[in-house]
Amino acid sequence: MINIFENNNTGNSTSDFLHSMSDITFILSLIPLVIFIWLAIRSKNIKAFQFQISIFITVYILGEIIENNRIAIFSTLPPDIGSQIHIGSAIFFAIMIWFRFYYAEKRGKKMVESSSIDNGKSNDGDSSRSRSSNN
Repeated sequence: MINIFENNNTGNSTSDFLHSMSDITFILSLIPLVIFIWLAIRSKNIKAFQFQISIFITVYILGEIIENNRIAIFSTLPPDIGSQIHIGSAIFFAIMIWFRFYYAEKRGKKMVESSSIDNGKSNDGDSSRSRSSNN
């Protein structure tokens, strides 16, 4: 198989750029992981969206670590396993969203969780119409 990024020259700037971009992607993936783990701990509920998203991000980062292949332990794994883990995390994400949508529709609830500021009041304009009709 021919690898378009493969070059025998030393000091290959394309290869260096790709490695630096994978490092940046890894670091940028850690930021939302920390945020969602913190939110999941605060919610104290495994069924919470924050916990499910933190699982998705963790699996995605695991695929990123294996795909970079810089850790010697992972060098014995098949070369495409990191990409397959990424696909598995995307499938997990799609199934998670579908189940949340299905059960929300089944129970007659909305997909979006209400915030504490909202206090269950809707902002669809019904309250303003009822006030204007009473005048």
